[in-house]
Amino acid sequence: MKNHLFLFSFLLFSGLIYTQNLNSNTTGSFIFTPQSPVNRPPIEVFYHIPSGNITTMPILMSFHGANRDGANYRDYWISMANSNGFMVFAPEFTNVNYPGLGDNYLMGNVFVDGDNPTQLEFNDPNEWTFSVIEPLFEYIKNDISGVQETYSAWGHSGGAQFLHRFALFVPDSKLGIGVCSNSGWYTVPESGVDYPYGTGLPFGSTNEDLFIFFQNLTTPLNVTLEQFFGKELVIHLGTNDTDPNSPALRHNDILDAQQGLNRYVRGQYFFNTSQTTSTDISLPFNWEKHEVTGIGHNAQLMANDALQFFLPNILSVDSVEENKFIKIYPNPIYSSYINFSTNLSTPISVSIYNIMGIEIFKRIIEDHVLNVSNLDTGIYFIKIQSNTFSTTKKIIKK
Repeated sequence: MKNHLFLFSFLLFSGLIYTQNLNSNTTGSFIFTPQSPVNRPPIEVFYHIPSGNITTMPILMSFHGANRDGANYRDYWISMANSNGFMVFAPEFTNVNYPGLGDNYLMGNVFVDGDNPTQLEFNDPNEWTFSVIEPLFEYIKNDISGVQETYSAWGHSGGAQFLHRFALFVPDSKLGIGVCSNSGWYTVPESGVDYPYGTGLPFGSTNEDLFIFFQNLTTPLNVTLEQFFGKELVIHLGTNDTDPNSPALRHNDILDAQQGLNRYVRGQYFFNTSQTTSTDISLPFNWEKHEVTGIGHNAQLMANDALQFFLPNILSVDSVEENKFIKIYPNPIYSSYINFSTNLSTPISVSIYNIMGIEIFKRIIEDHVLNVSNLDTGIYFIKIQSNTFSTTKKIIKK
């Protein structure tokens, strides 16, 4: 086994060779070279930064799929970033620097051969591809003099594979919410199925799994089901992503028997099995499953729908005392009016945003009733403000 005398927390504070001088209202790319102790090749990072105060602007990481097309994964978000004031960074793990799609990217280089893991080929975590993300976040913050404490992340297809395993294998990350869209297959927390499809191991003592293995290292890693289930993950599925013959979709006897034959049923299996496991061992479960009706394996349409999970933070949702001030009903809305139940005596400002985060309506109201007959059927976000609080809620017009 390779030497594990490292401090995993160093991944958060890797040194930087140079600064990029990232500025607002810019689109481009830069080369990021991870520094010691992280031992991974350089990556090109495609970015877009809208106008605004970049020291506090939210950060979204966008992870590409098998085509390794970071520029596209930046571009999917440009319009939504401009409308909602968040930055997008899309790291590209090229075939030149990260050869072997499955081992080096999708499975994060945890094992030399992820499909056939052995104890002797377990890599030091500083050699994991997952180890690049936290230093990249710190690099960005350093460059913009940022005060952001967390970042959000979206991955589609192969990027969703990378993201859900990143959430599993990097316990102390600054990841806030992660949306995993249309993953091809998963590492399911099942000790009875060997890695990479489950968390069992084909080596070591009887019944040893990844979690026991990590705890028994010379320097133990806090990779546990508790931290994994505690992450804010959205398993994001297109209901039409059901083609078992979709290009690049992996098939073998073990995977097909365990997770099913297409991306949609595999996502359901991953979520449902994880939720059942958390219940069986009495662990908090912080994930949710969201299905997008009528959408297949389309990255742009899935990104458009994923925006709703990032908007609450982007639109400054939280007021600690919000539920004491206001409630909205009915929701879903089947009539022409929406009502506000509040103990506030002052007028409130109401703004409505569409699913793209574009403001389509703003009004000051005093009678706590709002006519929404002009809204088409769909999902919206309603932001309510007074001189003492601000809150944002999702509403559905039927």
